[in-house]
Amino acid sequence: MLETRGMDAAELLVSYQTGNRNFKRAKLAGLDLSGYNLADIDLEEANLEGANLAQANLEGSFLYRANLNHANLKETIFSRAEMWEIDLGQANLKEANLYMANLKGAYLWKANLAIANLSEAFLKNVNFVQCDLWRANLREANLSGANLKGASLKAAALERAKYNESTLFPEGFEPDSAGMRFVSDMRLV
Repeated sequence: MLETRGMDAAELLVSYQTGNRNFKRAKLAGLDLSGYNLADIDLEEANLEGANLAQANLEGSFLYRANLNHANLKETIFSRAEMWEIDLGQANLKEANLYMANLKGAYLWKANLAIANLSEAFLKNVNFVQCDLWRANLREANLSGANLKGASLKAAALERAKYNESTLFPEGFEPDSAGMRFVSDMRLV
């Protein structure tokens, strides 16, 4: 396992290219890893605050409780990533691919998710307060218990997205008119 000391981008990339995928609790704040293939990397509880991962591939990665606050994640691939309780507050996720990602309990306050793909994502209990979800694809996503207060859902695709009685929506938003499906918690297990 990697020590929790800070490391630079070159050290991380050399270690990754030699087969290491375990970067738990690594201190990587502010690093520029844009455009790199980091599929299946384990960044559990890693500090990537302010990091630049734009256009990087983190498909299938494990980011449990990682800190990506203020990170640049524009066009980053997170398909099928495990991202429970991740901190993505004020992160730029414009056009990011989060297809089938698990973001249970994630914190996305004021994040930019414009044109992002969140289709079939598990978004239970996610904090989307004041997020920009303009033209985001949320088709078939599970939004049970999610907090969307103050979020911009203009032109968002929400067909067949699931919600329950504890899902909070922006004032005046009608989930059934957007094609969403109400389901009880028993069916969301």
